[in-house]
Amino acid sequence: MPAQPAAPSVPRRQVARILSKLHRESGLYIKDVAEQVNLHHATVTKMLKGQPCKLKPIYIDKLCDIYHATPETRANVKTLAAEAESARGWWHAFSDTESTDKLSTYIALEGTASALMMYQSARIPGLLQTEDYARALLRTSPELTPEEVERHVQVRMRRQAVLTESQPRFDAILDENVIRRALGDPQLASGQLRHIIEVSALPNVSIRLVPFDVGIYRGIEAGPFIILEFAETADLEPEPPVVYIEAGVGSALYFEKREQVDRYRHSWGAIEWSALSAAKTRAYLSKIAKELPR
Repeated sequence: MPAQPAAPSVPRRQVARILSKLHRESGLYIKDVAEQVNLHHATVTKMLKGQPCKLKPIYIDKLCDIYHATPETRANVKTLAAEAESARGWWHAFSDTESTDKLSTYIALEGTASALMMYQSARIPGLLQTEDYARALLRTSPELTPEEVERHVQVRMRRQAVLTESQPRFDAILDENVIRRALGDPQLASGQLRHIIEVSALPNVSIRLVPFDVGIYRGIEAGPFIILEFAETADLEPEPPVVYIEAGVGSALYFEKREQVDRYRHSWGAIEWSALSAAKTRAYLSKIAKELPR
């Protein structure tokens, strides 16, 4: 199988941000730039949007010449472009399971995020699932063979390493419905609840629960979502935050416009008002777990 272009990553998006800024300041048309670089205009457009495409040094140099980039900017763009080209995340070993235009785009962002703010009202988030829970959940899909289920489980378990490797701030708020649904299988629920309690003890993790007794609470209409934030890289200002939403089997939505992100931040703030503290959540889950068979 031929090598696939790297999924959109922070280095690739930074290249796009710098080049698009230079392009706007130049006042040139993309078609004219493409002719001077000897590339199709669609390829130049991909470069400016951070979409998968080749970022060869010769192309970067030509663009920097056309845009009259400073030596410092040229060096930054070439360094970032080299990082984007060489980056091949661990998930590429599972390319038959997760295509680069679906979940691996999210995994690339998840692996470089400095903070993850997650609200979930339907199921245990992938970063908190045990193998048994993930397997039981994936088996409900009529589209997956037993072999594919196991591959998906491997991907999900490998993703969890981000919490202890790059150690982003992980702040998760779960509707109690998520926990209660897991209790439908007491044997499965015991290990799952204990795993959540164990992960919640990590210094970079906060897990909170919205209990049933708060009734219908503000922010719930937003549905499950994740806000990803990024730290500074290569002496450049931080990447803008991104909102990720699963939009059905094999599809997802990404929101990056400030007003869109602000809307979800507002929902997050409203949901926080109804959530228990991290300490009370841990105590509540521990109480439930003790009543379950091991």
